[in-house]
Amino acid sequence: MLASRLPGLLALALAAPLLVSCQPAGGVVGAVATGHFSAQHKLPVLILSWCGDAGPQQIDLIGGAADRHLVATRAFDGHRLEVDLSAPGEDWRITDDEGRQVFRLGPESAEEEYLVGVGSRAADPGRDTEHDLGTVVFTTGALATDEGVYSRAEGSREGEYVPVEEFPPEC
Repeated sequence: MLASRLPGLLALALAAPLLVSCQPAGGVVGAVATGHFSAQHKLPVLILSWCGDAGPQQIDLIGGAADRHLVATRAFDGHRLEVDLSAPGEDWRITDDEGRQVFRLGPESAEEEYLVGVGSRAADPGRDTEHDLGTVVFTTGALATDEGVYSRAEGSREGEYVPVEEFPPEC
């Protein structure tokens, strides 16, 4: 009985790594903190790192008077990417909650708390995506107080700074 199932079990065991590698496996998001007072007047550079094959397709900036959505205009190679939220470039299309294009991003104040969520799939125009690649919560004021990469997950009370060369952690 076991002998008749052995080829099927063997095939499943050999295929399992292939099946797992095709699924998004999460990631981590950090905001670069410069420790300079000017950091409180602009949105930070994000460092995105993902462990699966699916890279970032949408970044949601939630906070302030209006949410913004950065939708990728191309696929990204590798497993690490830096995105300047103040000037994301032509790799990203910025939209508001109605799906209309936005041309400028900036913080409302140094104390305004922002949640950035990154997803491997783009949502309908003006909608948040599933944040399967990670989140970071920050104020631009906090990014002006220390140097390194700031990470604070959604729901966490405390953030932490790590040196840029130590970010991201291993998958």
